[in-house]
Amino acid sequence: MSIQLKAIKNWISGKVKEKTYFNSEHMVRYLTQRLFSLAEIETVLVEGMILETHSHPLRNDSYLVLGYAKEQPIHVMCTKDTDENLIVLYAYRPSSPTWKDARTRLPEKGHSMEGNVIKCFFCNSKIEPITVGNFDFRWEGGLYVIKGVPAGLCVQCGEKYISAEASEKIVAKIEKQAFTGKDKVLVFEYGG
Repeated sequence: MSIQLKAIKNWISGKVKEKTYFNSEHMVRYLTQRLFSLAEIETVLVEGMILETHSHPLRNDSYLVLGYAKEQPIHVMCTKDTDENLIVLYAYRPSSPTWKDARTRLPEKGHSMEGNVIKCFFCNSKIEPITVGNFDFRWEGGLYVIKGVPAGLCVQCGEKYISAEASEKIVAKIEKQAFTGKDKVLVFEYGG
Protein backbone atom coordinates (compact mmCIF):
# COMPACT_ATOMS: atom_id res chain seq x y z
CA MET A 1 0.00 0.00 0.00
CA SER A 2 1.37 3.41 -0.94
CA ILE A 3 2.15 6.06 1.65
CA GLN A 4 -0.76 8.15 0.40
CA LEU A 5 -3.24 5.24 0.75
CA LYS A 6 -1.89 4.47 4.24
CA ALA A 7 -2.50 8.09 5.23
CA ILE A 8 -6.05 7.96 3.85
CA LYS A 9 -6.71 4.62 5.60
CA ASN A 10 -5.45 6.06 8.90
CA TRP A 11 -7.64 9.13 8.39
CA ILE A 12 -10.71 6.92 7.78
CA SER A 13 -9.93 4.79 10.85
CA GLY A 14 -9.47 7.90 12.99
CA LYS A 15 -12.77 9.45 11.92
CA VAL A 16 -14.62 6.19 12.66
CA LYS A 17 -12.95 5.74 16.06
CA GLU A 18 -13.82 9.36 16.96
CA LYS A 19 -17.39 8.83 15.68
CA THR A 20 -16.98 11.96 13.54
CA TYR A 21 -18.32 10.67 10.26
CA PHE A 22 -21.61 10.76 8.36
CA ASN A 23 -23.70 8.06 6.67
CA SER A 24 -25.49 8.66 3.38
CA GLU A 25 -29.20 7.95 3.11
CA HIS A 26 -28.29 4.80 1.17
CA MET A 27 -26.19 3.60 4.10
CA VAL A 28 -28.92 4.35 6.62
CA ARG A 29 -31.34 2.27 4.51
CA TYR A 30 -28.93 -0.68 4.63
CA LEU A 31 -28.62 -0.30 8.39
CA THR A 32 -32.37 -0.05 9.00
CA GLN A 33 -32.95 -3.09 6.80
CA ARG A 34 -30.44 -4.88 9.02
CA LEU A 35 -28.28 -5.86 6.07
CA PHE A 36 -25.33 -4.79 8.19
CA SER A 37 -24.92 -3.50 11.70
CA LEU A 38 -23.24 -0.20 12.45
CA ALA A 39 -20.59 -2.11 14.40
CA GLU A 40 -19.84 -4.27 11.33
CA ILE A 41 -19.45 -1.23 9.07
CA GLU A 42 -17.20 0.48 11.60
CA THR A 43 -15.08 -2.69 11.93
CA VAL A 44 -14.62 -2.81 8.15
CA LEU A 45 -13.60 0.86 8.01
CA VAL A 46 -11.18 0.60 10.95
CA GLU A 47 -9.61 -2.80 10.25
CA GLY A 48 -10.12 -3.23 6.50
CA MET A 49 -7.97 -2.34 3.52
CA ILE A 50 -8.54 0.08 0.65
CA LEU A 51 -9.23 -2.16 -2.32
CA GLU A 52 -9.94 0.49 -4.97
CA THR A 53 -9.82 4.25 -5.44
CA HIS A 54 -12.48 5.78 -7.69
CA SER A 55 -11.76 9.23 -9.10
CA HIS A 56 -14.42 11.64 -10.26
CA PRO A 57 -13.77 14.95 -12.03
CA LEU A 58 -16.40 16.88 -10.03
CA ARG A 59 -16.00 15.26 -6.61
CA ASN A 60 -13.26 14.00 -4.33
CA ASP A 61 -11.98 10.45 -4.68
CA SER A 62 -14.00 7.66 -3.11
CA TYR A 63 -12.54 4.52 -1.58
CA LEU A 64 -13.76 0.94 -1.67
CA VAL A 65 -12.76 -0.64 1.64
CA LEU A 66 -12.71 -4.42 2.04
CA GLY A 67 -13.12 -5.84 5.51
CA TYR A 68 -14.65 -8.76 7.34
CA ALA A 69 -17.36 -9.02 9.95
CA LYS A 70 -18.26 -12.43 11.37
CA GLU A 71 -15.82 -13.87 8.80
CA GLN A 72 -17.97 -12.52 5.93
CA PRO A 73 -16.50 -10.01 3.44
CA ILE A 74 -18.09 -6.58 3.20
CA HIS A 75 -17.27 -3.77 0.79
CA VAL A 76 -17.84 -0.24 2.07
CA MET A 77 -17.61 2.79 -0.23
CA CYS A 78 -16.66 6.05 1.45
CA THR A 79 -15.34 9.47 0.52
CA LYS A 80 -13.92 12.67 1.96
CA ASP A 81 -16.09 15.69 1.21
CA THR A 82 -14.80 19.20 0.58
CA ASP A 83 -15.07 20.02 4.30
CA GLU A 84 -12.83 17.07 5.26
CA ASN A 85 -15.75 14.94 6.52
CA LEU A 86 -15.83 11.18 6.10
CA ILE A 87 -19.01 10.15 4.30
CA VAL A 88 -19.96 6.46 4.24
CA LEU A 89 -21.83 6.06 0.94
CA TYR A 90 -22.99 2.44 0.81
CA ALA A 91 -22.00 -1.15 1.59
CA TYR A 92 -22.58 -4.58 0.10
CA ARG A 93 -21.37 -8.15 0.19
CA PRO A 94 -19.20 -8.84 -2.88
CA SER A 95 -20.78 -11.46 -5.15
CA SER A 96 -21.15 -12.42 -8.80
CA PRO A 97 -21.71 -11.22 -11.44
CA THR A 98 -19.34 -8.41 -10.40
CA TRP A 99 -16.96 -10.18 -8.01
CA LYS A 100 -15.13 -13.53 -8.34
CA ASP A 101 -14.15 -13.25 -4.69
CA ALA A 102 -13.85 -10.41 -2.18
CA ARG A 103 -10.75 -8.98 -3.94
CA THR A 104 -11.19 -9.87 -7.61
CA ARG A 105 -13.63 -8.33 -10.09
CA LEU A 106 -15.08 -10.50 -12.83
CA PRO A 107 -15.17 -9.30 -16.43
CA GLU A 108 -18.39 -7.43 -17.23
CA LYS A 109 -20.18 -9.93 -19.47
CA GLY A 110 -23.74 -11.05 -19.88
CA HIS A 111 -25.35 -8.75 -17.34
CA SER A 112 -28.70 -7.24 -18.18
CA MET A 113 -27.42 -3.72 -17.45
CA GLU A 114 -24.24 -4.08 -19.50
CA GLY A 115 -23.94 -1.50 -22.24
CA ASN A 116 -27.19 0.23 -21.35
CA VAL A 117 -26.41 2.85 -18.73
CA ILE A 118 -22.73 3.64 -18.42
CA LYS A 119 -22.75 7.04 -16.67
CA CYS A 120 -24.82 8.15 -13.69
CA PHE A 121 -27.30 10.91 -14.47
CA PHE A 122 -26.78 12.51 -11.05
CA CYS A 123 -22.99 12.54 -10.72
CA ASN A 124 -21.68 11.36 -14.11
CA SER A 125 -19.72 8.45 -12.57
CA LYS A 126 -19.35 4.94 -13.93
CA ILE A 127 -22.21 2.44 -13.55
CA GLU A 128 -21.19 -1.10 -12.52
CA PRO A 129 -23.46 -4.11 -13.07
CA ILE A 130 -24.58 -5.73 -9.79
CA THR A 131 -27.29 -7.92 -8.40
CA VAL A 132 -29.08 -5.92 -5.70
CA GLY A 133 -29.48 -7.91 -2.49
CA ASN A 134 -32.51 -5.95 -1.34
CA PHE A 135 -34.33 -3.26 -3.27
CA ASP A 136 -37.22 -1.37 -1.66
CA PHE A 137 -40.17 -0.75 -3.93
CA ARG A 138 -43.22 1.21 -2.77
CA TRP A 139 -46.39 0.71 -4.76
CA GLU A 140 -50.00 1.62 -3.95
CA GLY A 141 -49.27 1.99 -0.25
CA GLY A 142 -47.35 -1.29 0.05
CA LEU A 143 -43.68 -1.75 0.78
CA TYR A 144 -42.03 -4.58 -1.09
CA VAL A 145 -38.48 -5.79 -0.61
CA ILE A 146 -37.27 -7.39 -3.80
CA LYS A 147 -34.26 -9.69 -3.77
CA GLY A 148 -31.85 -10.53 -6.56
CA VAL A 149 -32.61 -7.66 -8.93
CA PRO A 150 -30.08 -7.18 -11.76
CA ALA A 151 -29.15 -3.52 -11.81
CA GLY A 152 -26.48 -0.95 -12.41
CA LEU A 153 -24.89 0.78 -9.42
CA CYS A 154 -23.15 4.13 -9.55
CA VAL A 155 -19.70 3.69 -8.01
CA GLN A 156 -19.72 7.28 -6.73
CA CYS A 157 -23.17 8.11 -5.34
CA GLY A 158 -24.79 4.69 -5.07
CA GLU A 159 -27.77 5.41 -7.33
CA LYS A 160 -29.27 2.20 -8.75
CA TYR A 161 -30.56 1.77 -12.30
CA ILE A 162 -32.97 -1.05 -13.17
CA SER A 163 -33.83 -2.06 -16.73
CA ALA A 164 -37.33 -1.64 -18.13
CA GLU A 165 -37.56 -5.44 -18.47
CA ALA A 166 -36.71 -6.00 -14.80
CA SER A 167 -39.10 -3.20 -13.76
CA GLU A 168 -41.93 -4.79 -15.76
CA LYS A 169 -41.30 -8.16 -14.08
CA ILE A 170 -41.37 -6.53 -10.64
CA VAL A 171 -44.66 -4.74 -11.30
CA ALA A 172 -46.22 -7.88 -12.85
CA LYS A 173 -45.31 -10.00 -9.82
CA ILE A 174 -46.69 -7.39 -7.43
CA GLU A 175 -49.93 -7.13 -9.42
CA LYS A 176 -50.30 -10.93 -9.27
CA GLN A 177 -49.39 -10.89 -5.54
CA ALA A 178 -46.53 -13.27 -6.41
CA PHE A 179 -44.50 -12.57 -3.31
CA THR A 180 -43.42 -14.56 -0.28
CA GLY A 181 -43.29 -13.58 3.37
CA LYS A 182 -45.79 -11.98 5.66
CA ASP A 183 -44.67 -8.36 5.11
CA LYS A 184 -44.99 -8.35 1.32
CA VAL A 185 -41.40 -9.42 0.80
CA LEU A 186 -41.23 -10.24 -2.88
CA VAL A 187 -38.55 -12.69 -3.92
CA PHE A 188 -37.67 -11.58 -7.42
CA GLU A 189 -36.08 -14.21 -9.62
CA TYR A 190 -34.85 -12.51 -12.78
CA GLY A 191 -35.03 -15.66 -14.90
CA GLY A 192 -38.49 -16.61 -13.58
